[in-house]
Amino acid sequence: MNYLKSLVITAFASSLGMSVATAEDDIKDVVICAVTEIHACALHEGCKELNPKDVNAIDFMRVDIEAMELSGRRYDGTIGRVEIEKKTRLPKLLLLQGTKAEPDELKDGLAYSMAIHVETGRLAASVASTETVYSMLGNCHAL
Repeated sequence: MNYLKSLVITAFASSLGMSVATAEDDIKDVVICAVTEIHACALHEGCKELNPKDVNAIDFMRVDIEAMELSGRRYDGTIGRVEIEKKTRLPKLLLLQGTKAEPDELKDGLAYSMAIHVETGRLAASVASTETVYSMLGNCHAL
């Protein structure tokens, strides 16, 4: 479960609200994101706000659009990575989606989805696993 929580954070974030793209059709190859809010909602338990440090989460995440990978260093020093399986570009949003199933790291698999507003850099993301959904809000900045 801690792996899922840290992967959730990996998959998302902020950099002072700066834009992901300089022009509407210009999406940069690498984006750095930082999460400003994390919430977990579990079946029959309700929702609660999480502290990234308490769940071994990643402060900053590298979104490599060209390599189709999300990555970042967790509080314990390990690196979290997840493949971007689908990228969709809408007029104002960059949508990224993927799944991960590694029995050694996580009992069950997970699915994630994130939306980055290309003009404001604002991020909304979710990760779903067995009976739990994590939501993240933050900002991203193109390198």
